[in-house]
Amino acid sequence: MLLPALAVSVISVYTYDHFVQANALQRSLFTLYTGISIALDYKFNFKPSKSESIDALHQRVADRLHKLCVTNQGLYIKLGQALGMQAAVLPAPYRVAFANIFDAAPPITYDQVKQVFQDEFGQDPHQVFDEFEEKPIASASIAQVHRARLKRSGQLVAVKVQRPEIVKQMEWDLFSYKALMYCYDYLFEIPCSWMADYIASRMRLETKFTIEASNAERTSKNIAGEASLRHRVSVPTVHWDKTTDRIMTADFVEGACRLNDREKIRSWGLKEKDVMQAATDCFAAMVFKFGLVHCDPHYGNVLVRPHPNNKSKPEVVIIDHGLYVELTDEFRRDYSLLWKSLFVMDTPTIERIASGWGFGSPDMFASATLLRPFRTRKQKRPASDSPGAPGSFEAQISVKEKLKNMLQNEKLIPRELVFLTRCMRMMQANNQTLGSPVNRINILAHWAVDGLADTSRSTQQATHPAGIRAWLHDQYNVWVFRSFLLIIDAGFLLTKARQAILALFGYKHEGFEDLLQKQITAMARDDLGVELDDAAFEG
Repeated sequence: MLLPALAVSVISVYTYDHFVQANALQRSLFTLYTGISIALDYKFNFKPSKSESIDALHQRVADRLHKLCVTNQGLYIKLGQALGMQAAVLPAPYRVAFANIFDAAPPITYDQVKQVFQDEFGQDPHQVFDEFEEKPIASASIAQVHRARLKRSGQLVAVKVQRPEIVKQMEWDLFSYKALMYCYDYLFEIPCSWMADYIASRMRLETKFTIEASNAERTSKNIAGEASLRHRVSVPTVHWDKTTDRIMTADFVEGACRLNDREKIRSWGLKEKDVMQAATDCFAAMVFKFGLVHCDPHYGNVLVRPHPNNKSKPEVVIIDHGLYVELTDEFRRDYSLLWKSLFVMDTPTIERIASGWGFGSPDMFASATLLRPFRTRKQKRPASDSPGAPGSFEAQISVKEKLKNMLQNEKLIPRELVFLTRCMRMMQANNQTLGSPVNRINILAHWAVDGLADTSRSTQQATHPAGIRAWLHDQYNVWVFRSFLLIIDAGFLLTKARQAILALFGYKHEGFEDLLQKQITAMARDDLGVELDDAAFEG
């Protein structure tokens, strides 16, 4: 009697989980199995006596984590990308595995789309819209997009429909992700679990399309209110009467290409420099002035087309507004001050902010901020500090210790930096993709100074003039700041000239961002013993 009862129970649980809970329990059990197998593998095989097989151990673990993400799909794709944020400092197998986790998924059926519409509007798509294309034009881990046409106005729109299983799987997946991050922290002994709750909260918000629609609308208003952006950048208009937590409708972007499509951009007679200048100005304004930041600005979410009112100029269109962070005035002021301090060589301020944010190494913190090497003071590494050969057991232990020293107080680290740093790197990658046509660092620096003035204006208005000495000090800082920007501009122009000359003779030419990437790679190797490859720079 016991075996039949057990069989019936297993079948009942499986049936309920499959048809009612969208396999949430099975997915979580697979996560548990993967976590246990990784823990046991490391427990018995990550030790000095087996140093010759450590590379094989890393390969096995990376393969298991990759299989977990691509098998479970859904939010696991997003969570795999979040894990990839830390993959740059891990051995090569992890970088390769996480570099190949793409935000794509097989489309759901039209019957499933109809069911979502019935749940949200009580109508079929063809009743809601004048026309509705049943075949999606794009499909990702959380939703897919259909083209449709509004009734009465005939406006062409993009309709984003959430995958029906997301609602049922989300909390299970986020719980499993946080458990995996704590396991990851324990196994690698690299602080990363401190960000698990914050990343999970961002993922949860990303599944609510009304929040995405609100982000899009707020960003559109911010851009419209900024004279330097309103004629160069736009956001598709949201149609709120056809938007819910699981369905979002916005104007369809016609006649546009992705930011990385250089051939198409050139065929329109547009200049890559104008395109990248507009995109960089927009994201710099989000960070330093608006305080509302789109944190997924890869080239697929930044579209380009000839401006509707002037075909000789580009218009940059920002889409997919699900992943955002909002910056407090205090954080924005400190972040702007940090950028300014990096350019006027105000070492005490840099060290104060780094320490206040829980970072023990101001040099690595400053370099990660600028995405270029930066030294607060000249340092000479002692010969005894050599971490050993890359990939060796001793080298990996050394990396762990240095990272723990760099992240001295995890509780103080602003969680916004997790996505903000990723956003900055994506914008650098976009600039690289177009051949580094703009001096990204100088553009960001100018916006940082504007942001500092903006967040400090009320304070300045409430104080009396500080005297001639303070005024002279401020003027000196302005002079140093402008001089530093001129030096960087000179280096940028020399690199552009070198690119042009080499191109004339048919040689491969590196852009300004490529050279900065090489320098950052060298600094990571010298200071941390970390070997970065190109996958670490893909955001």
